[in-house]
Amino acid sequence: MCPSYVGKVGAQLFGVVGKDGKVQFITPLTITEDFLEQNQDKNNLEQRFRFTGKCIEKGCAQWDKEESKCSLSRKVQNLSSHKETELFFCPIREYCRWYSQDGKEACFSCNEVTRNMEELLLNLKS
Repeated sequence: MCPSYVGKVGAQLFGVVGKDGKVQFITPLTITEDFLEQNQDKNNLEQRFRFTGKCIEKGCAQWDKEESKCSLSRKVQNLSSHKETELFFCPIREYCRWYSQDGKEACFSCNEVTRNMEELLLNLKS
């Protein structure tokens, strides 16, 4: 399962961004048309919620073909943010692409993935 999936019908909502900017993980809920309609006027659905869905591997821009794995996991791990030092509750860990390829190290920054993620990753390139 991809832990950085888009919010669309059939995806699983598994986290909500708190006021502190960190993701609070929840038992996954399947996204419906009603959910999307109720949140259509809100900005950046993926900035406020965490979704998971089937990893599409080669069909994703984050897929590293040479290493046959998701490159986003490593980018998230390299962020100079406040990393956790112990594993926290995660409802998708046993199915998570990042955890399966990088182990617990992938988990330590995971609860900050949606917080200004695009901006942080762009700054890494400069």
